[in-house]
Amino acid sequence: MADNNSFVPNLHEPSKPLACITFTNVTKLLPNNYPNWKQQVEALLDGYDLLQYPDGSFPAPSETILTAPTSSTPTPSETTPTTASLPVTTQNPTYQTWRRQDRLIYGALLTTLSNEVASLVSQTKTSHDLWILLKNTYAKASRKPFLGRCQWCNIKGHVLSQCKTFQ
Repeated sequence: MADNNSFVPNLHEPSKPLACITFTNVTKLLPNNYPNWKQQVEALLDGYDLLQYPDGSFPAPSETILTAPTSSTPTPSETTPTTASLPVTTQNPTYQTWRRQDRLIYGALLTTLSNEVASLVSQTKTSHDLWILLKNTYAKASRKPFLGRCQWCNIKGHVLSQCKTFQ
């Protein structure tokens, strides 16, 4: 399902490299094949332990964090109660890692969409937004009514529990 997968360095958290995946053998998503497409993509993302990004179980952390001020020795004129002990707002390295990994997943998912489907997702920003939009658009449309044969009367279109002959 995936070839040429690699990891890219993560400058924000060097101990957590980012997975760069490609979906080369995944069926392109069309309006009528959502269940098959979803099964292939879920299996691959789960195998890389990345499914929690599009399914929403790993939401984005805060973009910024408050940190203690650096312990530099201020000059007497700089020491004021309002500036000496205020926390400093900085970029959250965990958010930066999350954002980059999510963008790599988002890009990989886009490669699995047919042109017809891709035009529908142009307003999404995260892999979770994309995943939910596709689910809401195609999951119900892909369901077909059950047309099996009754085990009792062999009539197509209903099951034993609905069979008038059996009751």
